Amino acid sequence: QQLHEQELDDAKARLKAHGRDPDSFTFKLEFMEPDPDGGGMFTVTYQIDVTNQATSKSVSFIGGIGMGWVENFEEVLKAGEFD
Repeated sequence: QQLHEQELDDAKARLKAHGRDPDSFTFKLEFMEPDPDGGGMFTVTYQIDVTNQATSKSVSFIGGIGMGWVENFEEVLKAGEFD
């Protein structure tokens, strides 16, 4: 399983842990172009747009190795930004 797939599963598990229905949220993932100034380091990064279908509120996150977007998602969820 790829890192981004594990993170999506983790994000959905955190929704459940907060009493939310993961099926009421959409996760749109798009891979980003590599940084041309990255000094030869190729790091895969991606943007994840999470939308609460009930409220149409959406928040975007940047993911990749060491980015920790799932933790940021949980903080935003707890802060009520999808409500």
